[in-house]
Amino acid sequence: MKTPHDTLVLVPGLNNTRAVFDGVQAALPKAVTSVALDNPALDTVEAIARAHLAALPERFWLAGFSFGGYVALAMLELAPERVQGIALLCTAPFADSAEAAQKRIAALDAVAQGRYFEMIAQQAANAFHPDSLHNAQLMAARQAMVQDYGPQRYAAHVRATAARPDRSALLDGRRPTLVLAASHDKLFAPSRLAACAAAIPGAVLAVVQDAGHLAPMEQPRAVAAQLARWMGAGG
Repeated sequence: MKTPHDTLVLVPGLNNTRAVFDGVQAALPKAVTSVALDNPALDTVEAIARAHLAALPERFWLAGFSFGGYVALAMLELAPERVQGIALLCTAPFADSAEAAQKRIAALDAVAQGRYFEMIAQQAANAFHPDSLHNAQLMAARQAMVQDYGPQRYAAHVRATAARPDRSALLDGRRPTLVLAASHDKLFAPSRLAACAAAIPGAVLAVVQDAGHLAPMEQPRAVAAQLARWMGAGG
Protein backbone atom coordinates (compact mmCIF):
# COMPACT_ATOMS: atom_id res chain seq x y z
CA MET A 1 0.00 0.00 0.00
CA LYS A 2 1.01 3.59 -0.53
CA THR A 3 2.74 5.33 2.38
CA PRO A 4 2.75 9.06 3.20
CA HIS A 5 6.26 9.31 1.77
CA ASP A 6 5.35 8.00 -1.68
CA THR A 7 5.46 10.32 -4.68
CA LEU A 8 4.26 9.64 -8.21
CA VAL A 9 6.54 11.18 -10.84
CA LEU A 10 5.01 11.74 -14.29
CA VAL A 11 7.29 12.20 -17.33
CA PRO A 12 5.69 13.66 -20.50
CA GLY A 13 6.19 12.67 -24.10
CA LEU A 14 7.35 14.25 -27.35
CA ASN A 15 5.63 17.57 -28.05
CA ASN A 16 4.30 17.52 -24.50
CA THR A 17 4.87 19.68 -21.48
CA ARG A 18 3.77 18.69 -18.00
CA ALA A 19 0.34 19.99 -19.02
CA VAL A 20 -0.35 16.65 -20.71
CA PHE A 21 -0.95 15.31 -17.19
CA ASP A 22 -3.18 18.12 -15.89
CA GLY A 23 -6.35 16.03 -16.07
CA VAL A 24 -4.62 12.94 -14.67
CA GLN A 25 -3.30 14.82 -11.66
CA ALA A 26 -6.70 16.36 -10.99
CA ALA A 27 -8.30 12.90 -11.08
CA LEU A 28 -5.81 11.11 -8.81
CA PRO A 29 -6.97 10.24 -5.29
CA LYS A 30 -6.07 12.88 -2.71
CA ALA A 31 -3.79 10.34 -1.05
CA VAL A 32 -1.48 10.41 -4.07
CA THR A 33 1.21 13.08 -4.20
CA SER A 34 2.15 13.65 -7.84
CA VAL A 35 4.88 15.62 -9.59
CA ALA A 36 4.66 16.23 -13.35
CA LEU A 37 7.96 17.14 -14.99
CA ASP A 38 9.01 19.10 -18.05
CA ASN A 39 11.75 17.46 -20.11
CA PRO A 40 14.60 19.90 -20.76
CA ALA A 41 15.97 20.43 -24.27
CA LEU A 42 18.80 17.91 -23.95
CA ASP A 43 19.64 15.52 -26.77
CA THR A 44 20.03 12.23 -24.90
CA VAL A 45 17.53 10.50 -22.65
CA GLU A 46 20.36 9.86 -20.20
CA ALA A 47 21.07 13.59 -19.82
CA ILE A 48 17.37 14.29 -19.28
CA ALA A 49 17.20 11.46 -16.74
CA ARG A 50 20.14 12.83 -14.77
CA ALA A 51 18.57 16.29 -14.70
CA HIS A 52 15.32 14.87 -13.32
CA LEU A 53 16.99 12.62 -10.76
CA ALA A 54 18.91 15.55 -9.29
CA ALA A 55 15.64 17.27 -8.36
CA LEU A 56 13.46 14.35 -7.22
CA PRO A 57 12.87 12.71 -3.83
CA GLU A 58 15.01 9.81 -2.73
CA ARG A 59 12.26 7.28 -3.58
CA PHE A 60 9.32 7.57 -5.96
CA TRP A 61 6.90 5.78 -8.26
CA LEU A 62 7.71 6.53 -11.89
CA ALA A 63 5.37 6.77 -14.89
CA GLY A 64 6.57 7.72 -18.36
CA PHE A 65 4.28 8.58 -21.27
CA SER A 66 5.55 7.86 -24.82
CA PHE A 67 8.97 9.57 -25.06
CA GLY A 68 8.73 9.99 -21.30
CA GLY A 69 8.89 6.21 -21.06
CA TYR A 70 12.34 6.27 -22.66
CA VAL A 71 13.42 8.87 -20.12
CA ALA A 72 11.85 6.90 -17.26
CA LEU A 73 13.77 3.78 -18.26
CA ALA A 74 17.02 5.75 -18.33
CA MET A 75 16.17 6.99 -14.83
CA LEU A 76 15.56 3.40 -13.75
CA GLU A 77 18.93 2.33 -15.16
CA LEU A 78 20.77 5.18 -13.45
CA ALA A 79 19.06 4.86 -10.05
CA PRO A 80 17.19 1.55 -9.70
CA GLU A 81 17.22 1.77 -5.91
CA ARG A 82 15.13 4.95 -6.04
CA VAL A 83 12.30 3.64 -8.24
CA GLN A 84 9.51 1.93 -6.29
CA GLY A 85 7.51 0.98 -9.37
CA ILE A 86 7.48 1.81 -13.06
CA ALA A 87 4.58 2.45 -15.43
CA LEU A 88 4.92 2.61 -19.20
CA LEU A 89 2.08 4.69 -20.64
CA CYS A 90 1.60 4.20 -24.40
CA THR A 91 5.26 3.36 -24.80
CA ALA A 92 7.69 0.43 -25.00
CA PRO A 93 11.28 -0.20 -23.91
CA PHE A 94 12.74 -1.10 -27.29
CA ALA A 95 15.23 0.84 -29.42
CA ASP A 96 14.46 2.19 -32.88
CA SER A 97 15.58 0.23 -35.89
CA ALA A 98 18.28 1.99 -37.91
CA GLU A 99 15.63 2.85 -40.51
CA ALA A 100 13.23 4.30 -37.94
CA ALA A 101 16.00 6.36 -36.36
CA GLN A 102 16.89 7.82 -39.75
CA LYS A 103 13.25 8.75 -40.40
CA ARG A 104 13.14 10.59 -37.09
CA ILE A 105 16.24 12.59 -37.93
CA ALA A 106 14.82 13.39 -41.35
CA ALA A 107 11.82 14.94 -39.60
CA LEU A 108 14.17 17.61 -38.29
CA ASP A 109 14.23 19.08 -41.78
CA ALA A 110 10.74 20.42 -41.07
CA VAL A 111 12.08 22.21 -37.99
CA ALA A 112 14.99 23.67 -39.95
CA GLN A 113 12.51 24.94 -42.54
CA GLY A 114 10.31 26.58 -39.90
CA ARG A 115 7.46 24.09 -40.35
CA TYR A 116 7.37 22.58 -36.86
CA PHE A 117 3.93 23.86 -35.84
CA GLU A 118 2.45 22.99 -39.24
CA MET A 119 3.85 19.46 -39.00
CA ILE A 120 2.48 18.88 -35.51
CA ALA A 121 -0.95 20.16 -36.49
CA GLN A 122 -1.04 17.65 -39.33
CA GLN A 123 -0.28 14.81 -36.90
CA ALA A 124 -3.44 15.28 -34.83
CA ALA A 125 -5.31 12.48 -36.63
CA ASN A 126 -2.58 10.03 -35.61
CA ALA A 127 -2.39 11.33 -32.05
CA PHE A 128 -6.05 11.24 -31.01
CA HIS A 129 -9.13 9.05 -31.04
CA PRO A 130 -11.39 10.19 -33.94
CA ASP A 131 -14.01 11.54 -31.52
CA SER A 132 -11.41 13.72 -29.80
CA LEU A 133 -10.71 15.63 -32.99
CA HIS A 134 -14.14 17.30 -32.56
CA ASN A 135 -13.43 18.37 -28.97
CA ALA A 136 -12.53 22.04 -29.38
CA GLN A 137 -11.37 22.44 -25.78
CA LEU A 138 -9.04 19.45 -26.06
CA MET A 139 -7.61 20.60 -29.39
CA ALA A 140 -6.99 24.07 -27.98
CA ALA A 141 -5.22 22.59 -24.96
CA ARG A 142 -3.00 20.53 -27.22
CA GLN A 143 -2.19 23.55 -29.39
CA ALA A 144 -1.24 25.63 -26.34
CA MET A 145 0.96 22.82 -25.05
CA VAL A 146 2.76 22.46 -28.39
CA GLN A 147 3.35 26.22 -28.55
CA ASP A 148 4.89 26.09 -25.08
CA TYR A 149 7.00 23.04 -25.97
CA GLY A 150 8.42 24.49 -29.18
CA PRO A 151 10.77 23.40 -31.95
CA GLN A 152 13.99 23.57 -29.93
CA ARG A 153 12.85 20.91 -27.49
CA TYR A 154 11.37 18.86 -30.31
CA ALA A 155 14.69 18.75 -32.19
CA ALA A 156 16.62 17.74 -29.07
CA HIS A 157 14.11 15.07 -28.12
CA VAL A 158 13.98 13.59 -31.62
CA ARG A 159 17.75 13.14 -31.48
CA ALA A 160 17.41 11.60 -28.02
CA THR A 161 14.72 9.22 -29.25
CA ALA A 162 16.75 8.07 -32.25
CA ALA A 163 19.81 7.37 -30.09
CA ARG A 164 18.14 5.50 -27.22
CA PRO A 165 19.15 1.87 -26.55
CA ASP A 166 16.93 -1.11 -25.86
CA ARG A 167 16.24 -1.18 -22.12
CA SER A 168 13.77 -4.07 -21.99
CA ALA A 169 16.14 -6.08 -19.75
CA LEU A 170 15.54 -3.54 -16.96
CA LEU A 171 11.92 -4.68 -16.69
CA ASP A 172 12.70 -7.75 -14.63
CA GLY A 173 9.70 -7.88 -12.29
CA ARG A 174 11.61 -6.63 -9.26
CA ARG A 175 9.16 -3.76 -8.77
CA PRO A 176 5.46 -3.26 -9.60
CA THR A 177 5.18 -2.71 -13.35
CA LEU A 178 2.22 -1.31 -15.28
CA VAL A 179 1.96 -1.31 -19.07
CA LEU A 180 -0.90 0.94 -20.15
CA ALA A 181 -2.23 0.90 -23.71
CA ALA A 182 -4.93 2.95 -25.43
CA SER A 183 -7.60 1.27 -27.52
CA HIS A 184 -7.04 3.41 -30.63
CA ASP A 185 -3.33 4.20 -30.30
CA LYS A 186 -1.78 4.18 -33.79
CA LEU A 187 1.78 4.54 -32.49
CA PHE A 188 1.76 1.84 -29.80
CA ALA A 189 -1.03 -0.59 -30.62
CA PRO A 190 -2.60 -2.51 -27.72
CA SER A 191 -1.50 -5.83 -29.24
CA ARG A 192 2.12 -4.66 -29.27
CA LEU A 193 1.98 -3.50 -25.66
CA ALA A 194 0.20 -6.69 -24.60
CA ALA A 195 3.15 -8.68 -25.95
CA CYS A 196 5.52 -6.34 -24.13
CA ALA A 197 3.68 -6.79 -20.84
CA ALA A 198 3.57 -10.56 -21.25
CA ALA A 199 7.36 -10.62 -21.36
CA ILE A 200 7.73 -8.76 -18.04
CA PRO A 201 7.42 -10.92 -14.90
CA GLY A 202 4.37 -9.87 -12.90
CA ALA A 203 3.50 -6.90 -15.11
CA VAL A 204 -0.08 -5.68 -15.29
CA LEU A 205 -1.56 -4.71 -18.66
CA ALA A 206 -4.32 -2.09 -18.72
CA VAL A 207 -6.14 -0.87 -21.84
CA VAL A 208 -7.86 2.52 -21.72
CA GLN A 209 -10.90 2.60 -23.98
CA ASP A 210 -11.92 5.38 -26.40
CA ALA A 211 -8.46 6.95 -26.53
CA GLY A 212 -5.70 7.41 -29.05
CA HIS A 213 -2.04 7.96 -28.28
CA LEU A 214 -2.72 11.01 -26.13
CA ALA A 215 -4.70 8.97 -23.61
CA PRO A 216 -3.61 11.11 -20.60
CA MET A 217 -5.42 14.08 -22.18
CA GLU A 218 -8.33 12.15 -23.71
CA GLN A 219 -9.19 9.84 -20.81
CA PRO A 220 -7.44 11.31 -17.75
CA ARG A 221 -9.77 9.73 -15.19
CA ALA A 222 -9.22 6.25 -16.59
CA VAL A 223 -5.45 6.76 -16.67
CA ALA A 224 -5.48 8.13 -13.12
CA ALA A 225 -7.51 5.15 -11.90
CA GLN A 226 -5.03 2.69 -13.36
CA LEU A 227 -2.06 4.55 -11.86
CA ALA A 228 -3.70 4.65 -8.42
CA ARG A 229 -4.47 0.93 -8.60
CA TRP A 230 -0.88 0.15 -9.60
CA MET A 231 0.40 2.15 -6.63
CA GLY A 232 -2.00 0.40 -4.29
CA ALA A 233 -3.59 3.74 -3.50
CA GLY A 234 -7.16 2.80 -4.30
CA GLY A 235 -9.33 3.99 -7.15
